[in-house]
Amino acid sequence: MSSLHFKSENQSPKKNNKGFYVALGVCLVAVGVAAWTTYDSVVKYANPQDTSSYSTSPTGRTQSGVYASSKAEEASSQPQASAPQSATPSSSKPAASSQAPDKTASSKPEQPAKQTAAKPASYVYPVGETPKVTKNYSGDNPIFSDTMQDWRVHSGTDFEAKIGDPVKAIDSGKVKDLYADGNLGNVAVIEHSDGITAYYCGLGDTFLVKKGDEVDAGQKIGSVNVVPIESVEKPHLHLEIKKSGKLIDPITLFK
Repeated sequence: MSSLHFKSENQSPKKNNKGFYVALGVCLVAVGVAAWTTYDSVVKYANPQDTSSYSTSPTGRTQSGVYASSKAEEASSQPQASAPQSATPSSSKPAASSQAPDKTASSKPEQPAKQTAAKPASYVYPVGETPKVTKNYSGDNPIFSDTMQDWRVHSGTDFEAKIGDPVKAIDSGKVKDLYADGNLGNVAVIEHSDGITAYYCGLGDTFLVKKGDEVDAGQKIGSVNVVPIESVEKPHLHLEIKKSGKLIDPITLFK
């Protein structure tokens, strides 16, 4: 009995050693699996397809001699991102240039153009419809005066008329003056358009207008009487015309 008991005690350590080796084998397998998993992760991490892990040199090549495609992709994607930004300055520049004339106009307002009266299409004869001219304008050339019995310039045009015939304004205008002159008799001065000032000389004692009145073309302003310096000649109206202050030939207005 005692011998059998001894044998059983000698056999138990063998069973325990076998279990130890089984556990050790399982651990080695686990370590191997873990090592393979780690290795596979490292390989995937170092896969050349992931170009972001490569760093490029100043010449555009990677340190390993392989061109990095990530820079090219970034360069190709940058114009698309910057295109809307470049459109903003281009659209703002015309707006700035279009505002420049407004600033100039506001800082220096344009001066209104000086208005001048338009020249009438035609003038009205001061007496009659188409009166006869008895003496023409002589300008600087003296002509003989039957009344004064000398040679002198004739500064106006004489239109034949009868004493008492109505005298009409040759154009619309404003009565500038009414006065009596020792040589020309009663005179009405009317400022007309286009710088024309007319002197109606040898009128009767009754004026039909007064100083400052506005008159229309053909309006009656008085009647024919005598021109003292031309009293021996036939009755007529003596008309003198100035344009911009200078004497001109009155007959040119009726041609």
